[in-house]
Parts: sequence; C-alpha cells; structure tokens
Amino acid sequence: MATGGVDLSGQQANGRVKRHSRFFLGASVLMTLIVFAGFLPSFYLRFQFRTESLPAYLIVHGLIMTAWQMLVLAQTVVIATGRPDIHRKLGIAGAGLAIAVVVVGLYATLMQPARLAENGIVLPFPLEDLVVGNIFGFAIFGGLVATALARRRDAQSHKRLTYWAGIVTMGPALTPARSLGELIVGYFPAHFPPEIALVWVAWIALMIHDWRSTRRFHPVTIVGGVLLLFVMPALLDWTLLIDGIGVWARSLA
Repeated sequence: MATGGVDLSGQQANGRVKRHSRFFLGASVLMTLIVFAGFLPSFYLRFQFRTESLPAYLIVHGLIMTAWQMLVLAQTVVIATGRPDIHRKLGIAGAGLAIAVVVVGLYATLMQPARLAENGIVLPFPLEDLVVGNIFGFAIFGGLVATALARRRDAQSHKRLTYWAGIVTMGPALTPARSLGELIVGYFPAHFPPEIALVWVAWIALMIHDWRSTRRFHPVTIVGGVLLLFVMPALLDWTLLIDGIGVWARSLA
C-alpha cells in the first residue's frame, strides 16, 4: 500500500515479522526460566540441596534436556536477530539432539520404577500413570519435532510446532516433585494442576498472538492445543485401562 508516495507494505510486513519473533523469543526465554527454576535444587544445584547423588543415566538425561532447551533458546535468538543461516545450521544439530532427548528420556522412564523402589518412594498415584504418561510425553515431543523439521520451509507452522514441543517438556518442572511445582501447587485445584494450567495458558497466549498478528488462528495453534489438552489425555486414559499395563509398569521395579 502506498501513501503519499511511500510504500508501507514492506514496513507492515517487517512489523509482523518482528511481532512474531518477539513472541516466540519471549516464550522461549520463559520456558528456559521455568526449566531452570523447576530443576534448580534437584539437578543444577543438587550439590547444595541434596546429599544423595544421581545415577549416571539421569545426569545424562538432565544434560541432554538442558542442551535441548538452550538450543531452542539460541534458535529463537538468531531468528529474532535476522540470522536464518545460523538457524538452519543449528537445525541439523537439533535433529540429532531431539532423537537423543527421546531415546535417553525413554530409558530414564523405564529405569524410574526401580529407582523409586530402591529409595522407598511411594507415589501418591499409580506407578503406571508415571511410566505411561512419560512415554506418551516423549512420543508426542518426538512427533512434534519431526513434523517441525518436515515443515521447516513453512516458517509459521515450524515455529508453532517447536513451541508446542517446548510446552510438552515443561510439565515435569511444574509437578509437586519439583521445587517450583511444590511452591505453586497449593494455588491450584487438584483437578487443574500447574502443568495442565501451563498448557491452557500457552494455548490462549498463542491464540491471542495469532489474532493480533493476522486476525486468524493458525491451524497448528488449534491442532496443538487440542492434541495436548484433549486427545493425548483421552488416549492416555484409554491406554491405562488396557489389561496388563499396571502389571508391566510394576514389573519394572
């Protein structure tokens, strides 16, 4: 659009790009802060708060998850600063790191029942909820990242898929077993814990961003929210009803 001989279309497009970059950069910074706050006493500063050491596989798991979070933050920074060439190069490393997140995460999940039993820890919910829930989480994460890589030439879908993958990894930092979750869980009703509230807030924030930016909701915004808030919980509940799931989960101890 030209006004007074000046073409404003490029300026408007640049403004939309900047708004997109600011939103996803801000979300990435917030996710990183949540991860570090949630795992500060139990992992990052464990030597200050805990006496028992972590097994090697959990240390590796924590380091890989930290590397993933820092990579996502770095990716949003380079995009916000106009360096898509660096973003593409980091994406190659990101693909390998995402595979490591899933593989090591699943291994840690399958080892967790034995560790709980060894330390005499009794969960306030069935063990299979933890095991199957984590398996679902890593499967959803892997699927979202794989789809994001496949849609990397579609920048708006790619950003939102990566955003949803990041939200999936936030849940554990907000459970009552973590310092941050323990601090805030009392402010939430039992049927609406912080990790569920996080997904709702993330969905609403992304829809507001979409509407302010383009006056429409991006399909990945809608599908991602429905997947994490409705489809995944329904599939998890159905899976937990299958005969033998509980027996299998307890056999891991």
